[in-house]
Amino acid sequence: MLRRLQKIISLTMIALLLMATLAPVMAQAASRTAMYVTKKTYVYKAASTSAGRKSVAQNTKVYVVGKSGSYSKVQNSKGTVTGYIPTKYLSKSKTSSEKLVSKSSGASWKSKVVKMLWFQGGQNVLKKGQYGYIYDIDTGISVKIKRMGGHYHADVEPATLADTAKLLRIAKGKFSWDSHAVILKANGKFVACGINTLPHGDQTIRDNGYDGQFCLHMTGSWTHASSKENVNHQASINRAYNWAHK
Repeated sequence: MLRRLQKIISLTMIALLLMATLAPVMAQAASRTAMYVTKKTYVYKAASTSAGRKSVAQNTKVYVVGKSGSYSKVQNSKGTVTGYIPTKYLSKSKTSSEKLVSKSSGASWKSKVVKMLWFQGGQNVLKKGQYGYIYDIDTGISVKIKRMGGHYHADVEPATLADTAKLLRIAKGKFSWDSHAVILKANGKFVACGINTLPHGDQTIRDNGYDGQFCLHMTGSWTHASSKENVNHQASINRAYNWAHK
């Protein structure tokens, strides 16, 4: 009985020792947040552009371990290299290579713009959980979005804090229910759409500075409240399509 008790005590001590040894490692792993670099930039030795630097490619995966002003302290996957990257150049998702081109050079894709019936295939262009881009025809601004849900139309949200700032520029400094004519670029398709910009309802991205979602409409889509088409959004869709083909 005594030997058995001694064995239990010995095993318990070993377990406690292992936990004490692994605790710092586990704590460090738990505090590391995986992020992706949104554009080619630099990783600095300190949180300053005057510090030594090394270039880092778009979509490089890094691990954020802290903050210093407008910079994030990052590490590589093994934690053997540490540096600082401007937080505005980091995102939880990779940046698509399918970004819309600028307003001045849009001829290469404008001819591909189509109108799609929401209930006849349009709702599958950007599926729930997927990312795409909207291009505002009036400002030439592209915003990366994520579709979080929606049945009668797409409920979407800005992908990052920078995208929220771009959406606010489209809204002329104040989010509202006003309709805007945009082109949705997703999964190789260019679709004429209408959006509002006012945040409402639920959200899945918590660090984009946008408290909710906004609506993206296609031809024949309905509002959730009325189960009918919104004439303003349908007009925006037609305007976006005609803009692309004028």
